[in-house]
Amino acid sequence: MKAIRALGKLVDFWPSTKHGSIIVSAMGAATQPASAAKRSARNDSKPLLRLPSRNACITAIWLACLVSGGLLVSNGAYMWAKAQLAQVLIAHAWQSSVQAAETNTLLPNANQTFKEQSFKEKSLKTKPWPWADTYPVAKIHFYSGPTSRFGSQRQARQQELAGTRQKKLAAQPLYVLAEASGRTMAFGPGHMSATPLPLEGGNSVITGHRDTHFAALQYLNPGDLIKVQTLEGQGEYQVTATFIVHQSQTQIIESNYFASSGQDQLTLITCYPFNSLVPNPTLRYVVSANRVR
Repeated sequence: MKAIRALGKLVDFWPSTKHGSIIVSAMGAATQPASAAKRSARNDSKPLLRLPSRNACITAIWLACLVSGGLLVSNGAYMWAKAQLAQVLIAHAWQSSVQAAETNTLLPNANQTFKEQSFKEKSLKTKPWPWADTYPVAKIHFYSGPTSRFGSQRQARQQELAGTRQKKLAAQPLYVLAEASGRTMAFGPGHMSATPLPLEGGNSVITGHRDTHFAALQYLNPGDLIKVQTLEGQGEYQVTATFIVHQSQTQIIESNYFASSGQDQLTLITCYPFNSLVPNPTLRYVVSANRVR
């Protein structure tokens, strides 16, 4: 009887599972109800992070490549358009300076006031755009000289090469800008301020980049002509030599390096070699010319 009464009390004390109470087994271990166990199993079967499919990854890679390529193409087109617009503005500034020089020559300097002289100097230094730190000082144009005659077949070949060279030399005139800084040479050849301007006597030195404005220097030969126009007038130089020097040989800019002091000379300098992919080479390609007209 005592055992039956004890069993009855244990049954009365057993927690109910109707409302999801914890069930205590006969061994004393706590277990969850069946519904809670199923929910836990379903949650455990779900992945913590769903990875994108293979097709989605490929699509994302293609989109990234297309966007990157579009940015590169648009940047190249922008730089090309910027360079073309700069040449138009520089040409317009040069024409304005030439017209101002022609107008100012009608009034002698002795009759000009200080204000008029200041305005004259400012009008002769027309900037291509308001924030530019340079202005055009000259215009140069390359022409091939007479070719030699070597007989029928060789003569035809020489004439063909001369025609190709002439097209590359006389493609477009070049506007020379004041100062030979890197910022200036991005838009055109630069005149070294330590040397006189062309047609003013002495050795005038002009530098430019080998892959843009001064790429035509590689086609110049002794005997070729360089037509030069400044605000003082027009003249012509004839190429006498082309050679290669080290960048440390700065004596080539001296007025008496090629000939006697005071002779009107023109020296064009660019980096060398022309087709090299190495930036900032140590060699320089030099074209020396003497004034003939």
